[in-house]
Amino acid sequence: MAYNENILVKRGFFYMPTIKNVCVFCGSNHGLDPAFKQQTEALGQYLAAHHHPVVYGGGKEGLMGTIAASTMAAGGEVIGIIPTFLKNMDLAETNVTQLIETATMDERKDEMLRQADAFIVLPGGFGTFEEFTTMLSWSQLNVHQKPIALFNINHYFDSLVEMMQTCCDQGFAPQANMDLFIDAATIDDIFTQFANFHHQLPYKYTN
Repeated sequence: MAYNENILVKRGFFYMPTIKNVCVFCGSNHGLDPAFKQQTEALGQYLAAHHHPVVYGGGKEGLMGTIAASTMAAGGEVIGIIPTFLKNMDLAETNVTQLIETATMDERKDEMLRQADAFIVLPGGFGTFEEFTTMLSWSQLNVHQKPIALFNINHYFDSLVEMMQTCCDQGFAPQANMDLFIDAATIDDIFTQFANFHHQLPYKYTN
């Protein structure tokens, strides 16, 4: 697990990030709603226009391919991070600024954390959920203090947010930990909330 060398947060204090590189988690399929691809393209264009290099999983299929292609087409930078076994399956996008190979899936997440200053989660499947919950769990443990946003296109993540609220309601997480991630329906809202994000940890244990 990649640990931040400059831990700035202690209980009762908060950290405000400077955001350059943005890591995007998303599906290797496009999904059924055309808005998923449309908004992914819009995000890539926005990140390129605002000089935010994209860090992502290195794939060429689905929304992963879309975020890479749209960012590159708009003149942006893209850093793909992909395990060797997936690259060997011809799943890697080669039209990127930099392609980093890792030995394992876990090393991929470590490298994403190292490269990124913030995370945006687009619609995706089980792997996307796992990436999101890993970064959220590491935030809760103070491994990092970086903002995480669910790009909740057409309410895709509503049920996930409700499930996390249930965790708090049932005493498995402090209510304040719901503030460790952002739930936003538009790109502008994501970056407005990024600008106001304070990483502040409550006491983890609820009983």
